[in-house]
Amino acid sequence: MSNEPPLRPAAVGRALFSGRRAGVFAMNRSTTQSRFESLLSIFTRVRAGEGRCIAALCLQAFLLMVAYYLVRPVREALILTEGGAELRSYAVGVQALLLLAVIPMYGWLVRHAAAGQVFRRVNAFFAVNLVIFFVLAQAGCRLGFAFFVWVSLFGVMAVAQFWAFATELFNVTSGQRLFGVIAIGVSAGAWAGSQLSAACFEALGAGGLMLAAAAVLSASIWASGRARALVPDGTRCEPRAAGSPPASARWLGGFAVIAQSRYLVGIAALVVLLNWITSTGDFVLSSWLVEHAGREAPGSETLYIGRFMGGFCATVTLAAFAIQLLLVSRIILLAGLARALLITPLAFAAGYLAIGVIPAFLMLQSVLVIQRSLDYSLLNTARHALFLPGSRDAKYQAKTAIDTFFFRAGDLLSTLTVFVGLRMFDGGRQPFVWLVFTLSLTMALVAWLVGREYARRRDEAQASAAGGLALRLGGALPGQ
Repeated sequence: MSNEPPLRPAAVGRALFSGRRAGVFAMNRSTTQSRFESLLSIFTRVRAGEGRCIAALCLQAFLLMVAYYLVRPVREALILTEGGAELRSYAVGVQALLLLAVIPMYGWLVRHAAAGQVFRRVNAFFAVNLVIFFVLAQAGCRLGFAFFVWVSLFGVMAVAQFWAFATELFNVTSGQRLFGVIAIGVSAGAWAGSQLSAACFEALGAGGLMLAAAAVLSASIWASGRARALVPDGTRCEPRAAGSPPASARWLGGFAVIAQSRYLVGIAALVVLLNWITSTGDFVLSSWLVEHAGREAPGSETLYIGRFMGGFCATVTLAAFAIQLLLVSRIILLAGLARALLITPLAFAAGYLAIGVIPAFLMLQSVLVIQRSLDYSLLNTARHALFLPGSRDAKYQAKTAIDTFFFRAGDLLSTLTVFVGLRMFDGGRQPFVWLVFTLSLTMALVAWLVGREYARRRDEAQASAAGGLALRLGGALPGQ
């Protein structure tokens, strides 16, 4: 089923059937696909001329994720050797508080930056920060706490900036078609970055990885300029007139933008529920794994847990990559984005229902592999595409607030849930399983409401684009 908008307006119809087809088709497409575009057509529908833009965006995403994963193990090594696990837990809470100040400052940047400059400026700032951290590390400063908080903010903001940038480039229907293959660059970059950091940590050390990440991040900034220049006209998002921001936006940034829209509030609730479910599921897995390790490998629990988690993460990564490559674009094209958004929370609910009925460790492993792989592939792509019909403030300010502050809010709710639940249920796991089942059903309801509103906004955007095309063709074609 195609999601492409039909060319309904009368001006287009007259052009097609009055012998003036050449002018119409010249404005919209080239008919010959490159070999790369033919290859991509195995996974989704690609128009001629879109291949170079897709390649540039995949490269941009790949480099961005490599930069993040190069410094991710550095943050863990520094904070755990300088302050231990307790200091690490405090750093997670500090991130949420710091975001209350960062998001309004970021909103100011979005309001004053030209189109295409937000991604470049934010990531240039991060690259300079990495050089400063390198200098401080060479001077012998203790950076563990500050660097952990900084890398965590960089991780969530970098991904949010990339997808905000992508939603600003593509119109609604093009984004739905292409986001699935573009996200392959994100998955590949995460895998490559983690492999590189493991291989180079001993040779380069913490400081060397900081400089390497700064260089890779600078290359990602360069790639963003190429990606913007290569988007074909028929694929590109038409610029929208900026509305007057609410007065509160000056002080609250993305929070004020979200508060003005029930649609954005729904997306924020979706993200909070997602992370609440994921973090609580991590607790269930961890508590069960400790018990399982004590029974299966007494005296060698640490080695057993390390090997298990390595294999578990590798399985999740491989499954997510396969789903991203083979299924995501097809599901979105055939079922539509609104229905695709429902698949993951319904899978969550079915999985945790199975764990509740059959409380076995092998069942938990299987359910979590499916949950994580769907989250990292299908849900992640669909969630970013929800911003395609939005305004620039929604794509940058609101999206960044949702992907940072509200993302961490889910973690904090999970921490509170575990703290209270352990004292109410004497360390039992099953109450948490049934809680996650209930949260998954709630998330499915929110996803349905958000998907329904997205479909309405998508139809409005398509109608507006078709009307704009009709006006341009009506003025360009002779004899009208």
